[in-house]
Amino acid sequence: MNFVTTFPQNRKISAGKMLFLACCLFLTTSTVNAQVKTSKAATTKNIDPGSALLPLPQQAALTRKMFTINKKWKIVADPASAKEQASLQEGLKEAGLTLNNASGASGTAPAIRLVVQPGSVNIGASVDTNRAALTRQAYKLSLKPGNVTITANATQGLYYGVQTFLQLLREQAPQMQLPEGEITDWPNVEVRMIYWDDAHHLEKMSALKRIIKQASTYKINAFSIKLEGHFQYKSAPAIVEPYALTPAEYQELADYANAYYVDMVPFLDAPAHVSFILKHPEYRKLRLIDDINYQFSVTNPETFKLLDAMFSELINASKGSKYIIFSNDEAYYTGKAPSEKAMADSLGGNGRLLAWFIKKMADRLHEQGRTVLFWGEFPLRKEDITALPTHLVDGVYNKEIAAEYKKHGIRQFVYTATQGAEPIFPNYYPLHTKSAVMADGSDRSSGRVADMMKEINTAFADNLSSFAGVVIAGWADAGLHPETFWLGYATATAAGWNSKNLTPENASARFMNAFYGPKQKDMDSIYHVLSEQAEFHTESWDWIPSTWRPMIKGNSDSLFVHPERDQTLPLLPVPLAGTLAIADKTHPVNTARLATAKAMLPRNKYALQLIRDNKSLVKSQLYNLEVLESVAAICGQNLRMLVTLNQVTDLLQKASTTGATNSTQAIKQLDAAMDMISKLKTQRDSTLAFVEKIWFKEWQPLVEEANGRKFLFEVDDIKDHQPVRTIDLSYLIYRELHYPLEEWWSNVQKVRNEYAQQHKLPVVNKTLNWQQYR
Repeated sequence: MNFVTTFPQNRKISAGKMLFLACCLFLTTSTVNAQVKTSKAATTKNIDPGSALLPLPQQAALTRKMFTINKKWKIVADPASAKEQASLQEGLKEAGLTLNNASGASGTAPAIRLVVQPGSVNIGASVDTNRAALTRQAYKLSLKPGNVTITANATQGLYYGVQTFLQLLREQAPQMQLPEGEITDWPNVEVRMIYWDDAHHLEKMSALKRIIKQASTYKINAFSIKLEGHFQYKSAPAIVEPYALTPAEYQELADYANAYYVDMVPFLDAPAHVSFILKHPEYRKLRLIDDINYQFSVTNPETFKLLDAMFSELINASKGSKYIIFSNDEAYYTGKAPSEKAMADSLGGNGRLLAWFIKKMADRLHEQGRTVLFWGEFPLRKEDITALPTHLVDGVYNKEIAAEYKKHGIRQFVYTATQGAEPIFPNYYPLHTKSAVMADGSDRSSGRVADMMKEINTAFADNLSSFAGVVIAGWADAGLHPETFWLGYATATAAGWNSKNLTPENASARFMNAFYGPKQKDMDSIYHVLSEQAEFHTESWDWIPSTWRPMIKGNSDSLFVHPERDQTLPLLPVPLAGTLAIADKTHPVNTARLATAKAMLPRNKYALQLIRDNKSLVKSQLYNLEVLESVAAICGQNLRMLVTLNQVTDLLQKASTTGATNSTQAIKQLDAAMDMISKLKTQRDSTLAFVEKIWFKEWQPLVEEANGRKFLFEVDDIKDHQPVRTIDLSYLIYRELHYPLEEWWSNVQKVRNEYAQQHKLPVVNKTLNWQQYR
């Protein structure tokens, strides 16, 4: 196995240890710089022939003996497998080889044969008891010089065999190389689903199609998309945002997905997480609590009527799909309001009231031909399970009550997430692992890939449920780009297919080879740098009660009115008038943070260089690399700002010292400090513009009004989702915009000019416009 070179993981960076971390980071800088010069693209010779296989096949016997495929080869396929043949030809063409079709199975020319023959591939052990569904996805791949045969029981299995074949291809211009051997493969569970969060942005149609097709190449066969107001509901026109998919576009996506054996799964939250609906005056009467836009009243008949209409529109626009997600996530307050308490008490509790609502809604969806996934969690209790219909599938595995679901006849998925609340980049390689949570309250883990695989493997090993699949989430409502989720999507769904003999390190290394290709250069190091620097991006600023946003009105425990939390840093000092003295000698950025920022800057430069190197090396994933480049730019700008603020403080202190003896020099130092802040603004603005240019290549514009529709700018009363802090992408620099440098600028300039006039030196009159970013 070829393992990509990585940085060592760093551990906990409490205030007392951050300086030590900085020293460690500093010591790696010379190594990093050396890697920039000497790291080379991997070659065919030193790559294990199966190192790009993801998922890992159930049975594989591959040798290191290679044979070639060139333009003399033909493709022999039955007409019934035209889609799979087209996928093979497209994949070969992307690799640089075009092969013609040959009719019939005879002939002397070397050939790739695609064969669909029911009963031809036997499957082995599996977690899922639906053996018929697994058998349809099984395939066998025989690799011999002059003859490659992909055999399957059904066309879906043939498609998966083609994807495995393409992952095995190695370029050796002007032909391709393959290892001799044989693979027999089938999934462990029927469904490998990813959740794509488009609640606060919307990809263009071409991007969504690219995403769906890409998912299918990793044998992901369900794609749940959360659109909120990005679907043109006729039943709820007030919630439709300026850019939203039409029903025809949604059906087009569903049909496109179906062609790649991907189920397009509609998603709606209820009764909670519905501020996108309840913030609108038209639906205020449906609120459980009048001044909170977070949750529906489940006892209001109009709630069911609205949801029934919205779900029906999604179903009608996704004909051919099997599943639908009725997400009951975090319905904290069900039964707690006076309007619901009486019914909850009569049914036997808040959980039983939620079960009543779930059954009512799910039965209606089931009548329309859908298999309904729901989130079986608080306030549902073990004793409430029997009130649920058995046609449901529980999307959230809980070991404590899993056996009760099985006993009642409800099947389950294992739910896990490639990202939770991390706002810049998923926590693939956290800076430290000993604390329970990050500074912003985000999940703390040993790393997302390891945690996801552990969750899936542990659930399967417990054997307490009747498992039907896995669902892997990524919550873009934290404000990051979902293109950063692919490492988690591909490795966790791979664990759903087959996790035997697959470690998190091995899965990640396979992803780098499969996703970026055999010529990728040290991509894993990029993920290390971005993971660490994105976490530091969050932890390097202080949390304070916010005066900039409305109060938060509750959490999972109770209702209350507290200030939201936002981030800031200690203020820059302002010299005293007349003397330029600095009363407070402290710096805005403490010693530990500053040392870490300085040590991280070379690593940031290294990551940017590696990304640009890979953009010239790989044939695909150029957009993904651009997104990674934008993440590196965001992290780098934060590091530069931290360093700059202290450098400005140093200049102000120098001016304070020299002011009594050298007025000219003192003025130069003040001007230099102000100039550094001006340049910092320019850097910030250009970084945001760079990010916007990349993200909007595939995203629709984020605007207040377009296409005859308006976006109602109002935050969630319970959940803090960063993208709704602003209408556009400026939420990425929200804390910078609120750092009061414009006020500081005015005060320093006033002191500077008064001092200049005292010493008969020129005055200046410049403006900063810190909160203006365009």
